[in-house]
Amino acid sequence: MIKDIKANLKSILQLTLVMSFPLLVLVIFGFFLINDFTLFFREVGAIVLITAIFTGVILLINSFKIKKISLFIFQFVLALLVAIKAFFYFTFGTKPSASAIFIIFETNAKEVSEFFSSYFNISILLLITLCFLVFIFLIINLFYKPKFFQFLRFHKTSSIFKITLILLMLFSGYVLNRSFSEQSIILKLSHSIKEYNIAKNYYKEHLAKPNNNAINIISKDEEPQVGIVIIGESTSKWHMQLYGYNRETNPELSKLKDEFYLFNNVIAPDVMTIMSLEKVLTLSDYNNPKIDNNFSVVQLANAAAFETHWISNQQPVGFTESTPTIIATAAQYKTFLASDSYMYTIYDEALIPEIKKALKTKSKRKLIFVHLIGTHRIYKNRYPEAKGYNYFKGINERTMFKNEYSKAKVNEYDNAVRYNDFIVSEIIKLTKAENKNSFVVYFSDHGDDVFDTQDFVGHHRHKGSKPMFDIPFLSWFSKDYLEKNKRIDTLNNYVNRKYNAEDFIYSFSDLINVNFKGFDETRSIFSPKFKARKRVIKKDLNYDTWQ
Repeated sequence: MIKDIKANLKSILQLTLVMSFPLLVLVIFGFFLINDFTLFFREVGAIVLITAIFTGVILLINSFKIKKISLFIFQFVLALLVAIKAFFYFTFGTKPSASAIFIIFETNAKEVSEFFSSYFNISILLLITLCFLVFIFLIINLFYKPKFFQFLRFHKTSSIFKITLILLMLFSGYVLNRSFSEQSIILKLSHSIKEYNIAKNYYKEHLAKPNNNAINIISKDEEPQVGIVIIGESTSKWHMQLYGYNRETNPELSKLKDEFYLFNNVIAPDVMTIMSLEKVLTLSDYNNPKIDNNFSVVQLANAAAFETHWISNQQPVGFTESTPTIIATAAQYKTFLASDSYMYTIYDEALIPEIKKALKTKSKRKLIFVHLIGTHRIYKNRYPEAKGYNYFKGINERTMFKNEYSKAKVNEYDNAVRYNDFIVSEIIKLTKAENKNSFVVYFSDHGDDVFDTQDFVGHHRHKGSKPMFDIPFLSWFSKDYLEKNKRIDTLNNYVNRKYNAEDFIYSFSDLINVNFKGFDETRSIFSPKFKARKRVIKKDLNYDTWQ
């Protein structure tokens, strides 16, 4: 054993030095990026163990060629793991989470590229380049100095050496799984895939089919009715003129403000689309995320004998089928504009002709769900500059962190909000022109913080702030609807209610005059019996006492 080490000491040291470079990067930069010492120790410990396992594998391989291939693969994986950690700690101040991995599963390649490009800057580029420095060095030597890899030619080792090495690797793997699994992206990915598949099967079982036996309709209105539910994307009320923002981001809706009800105190249940909509559009909520006998607003509309349409400007699949798509699958008619051309910019106005078609179908009872791309990053891709929507210039005085970058992002976001204003107002006008018993409801899945409360742009759970939770919520009703539903006249008294959009299925049921088993009128924002509930977000945080 000792003879084996002495005979290969120089090679072992060189291999260890090469393999440990990503670890060194993590130690140096993690010291400055990771504020919690215990977390810093655990992050370093996880990479130490993974590095030890990878190094042990290379030591066990006899073939020089396979050793060299393994060195490249393991060095790349280590560099990638450290680069991912560095990116998350540098950008969000937190480790890569299971929820982040879930979102990657449900996100298409275009959105992934937009996500990373949104937060990519010269500092991140330099940090990631540093992580891959030895890997790049190895590639250069492969072509220009192949003799460099001679250190991988070990002297023959004994069986005792190999057995000891295997035992040490197994022990490292055991400790990694037992004590550092939260810091191991590889293990987290493995566990997340398992959890994700369980969650996905749950959604498909409960939410994908048009008919759901869990729905027990007690009573329903048989009157002709047309309803449109507009689901926005990443739009915070903090940047809406309707809610007191100092820029004219709602010129069109402002013209209609006497015709709709603007609710002032509505929050999203989460700051990530998937986690938010799985609650907003179903019976699930914070306390019951995987409620038994779950169903969606689409299935409820089907059960109430509505013709249902889902019209979306978001791609139906990511790396897997997304949760909103599973909910949409239950609709009788589905249109996904971005299914084939998601690599190109499709503005939300492309939805208008599809909504017109749905409004003109023969059915007298129909519900149209419209899923916008809204103000999703990258903001400048969300509005047509040629049509005058590159409107805002200069630095907004309300921006908390003022620099050239924030100036550009705030202007782009406000332009996107202004274009979104046009889309929502157009849909209201289309519905109004039908002159039928009808309503339109608009809300966003969550908001973005665009340098409003922190030096940050976008949305992330760890960075979660009030602009990410505070969402617009408005309702428009036709005269015919108001006449048939006399209690709606009292809605002006309701607009300041404290409401969590996770209860939307109850409000939706109230709007379409459907009573189902389990319906709770006190959770409808439109009901005279409404009762304010504790609004829990993040990890048991009461939104209404949150500073």
